[in-house]
Amino acid sequence: MRTRIGMSRHAHWKRLIAGIAIGAVAAALTFNIDTLARLSPIELFDMIQFVGRVLVVPGVLFAIAMSGETHGFPLWLAALGNLAFWILICWLLGALVEALEERKRLANWQPLGRPRESPPAEPEVAPLLNAGEVAALHDLCTREWHVRPGAANAPVGEEFLEMVERQHRANFDLWHIEDEARRPGATDSDLAQLKRRVDAANQLRNDLAEELDRMLLAVLMQKGLPNRSAPLNSESPGLIIDRLSILALKIYHTREEATRKDAPAGHAERNIERLDILEEQRNDLAGCLDALCKAAVAGTRRFKLYRQLKMYNDPDLNPSIYGEAKNGGKP
Repeated sequence: MRTRIGMSRHAHWKRLIAGIAIGAVAAALTFNIDTLARLSPIELFDMIQFVGRVLVVPGVLFAIAMSGETHGFPLWLAALGNLAFWILICWLLGALVEALEERKRLANWQPLGRPRESPPAEPEVAPLLNAGEVAALHDLCTREWHVRPGAANAPVGEEFLEMVERQHRANFDLWHIEDEARRPGATDSDLAQLKRRVDAANQLRNDLAEELDRMLLAVLMQKGLPNRSAPLNSESPGLIIDRLSILALKIYHTREEATRKDAPAGHAERNIERLDILEEQRNDLAGCLDALCKAAVAGTRRFKLYRQLKMYNDPDLNPSIYGEAKNGGKP
């Protein structure tokens, strides 16, 4: 980019210098109009005479127009007109030539007689996944499970989409367990049981997000990818799919609230606004997922499997669990 800007500025200076040179010649000839008119009618001098008249005519016309005198116009005014006229003409001609060269370059123009070489065809690469299919499956599962809780919706034989469905199911269950835990009438005993169910569903959700990344990395490894020298993405596809799953649940329930019949005034409008925001966020995130997967296949970006390594469910890592075991069941 810096080189092109430098070349462009250099071209501007060349046009300006050429214009000043021709304009200066025209200005000098302006003071010798009589001499030009009296040149010998030899062919060479006829040509010079013609060129000289062409050079000074614009300034003469300019001076006549400015002074209103056909014969008594000031020569300095004609000279100034010629100088300005030819600087402008050279500048415009140079800009035109530069624009034509740029168009030829962009169109990969080649002279007639030389066959244009077709660019080498890029090998077709199968996409790692389709974020639109993932989001559509999330929406389908969310709708179906509210009517038929045990419905299977992923295309048969599509192992990756089947895993996406399992991971979304964990989020679906987690969402509704947390809703139960927030019931005003829930007892302490209810909350204790719900907390254990939340922990189990959350653990499954994270494990399945990791499994999605394992499956994608296994596909990449067959192609000699990911490229270890490519920049590392901070978020893996599995974690992005997990976020898309949660957004699908938010969108479904926000749409429910926007159409709720017994809602108070302003409730629908507020949720319609929220729905627009959620849809935009999901579209953005799906685009990021597609871009990451395309870059990973192209070898220009990479991702890693990031283990969540949850500690609260592990009896060897949670001191509240192993501490109670040491004390014989006493806290």
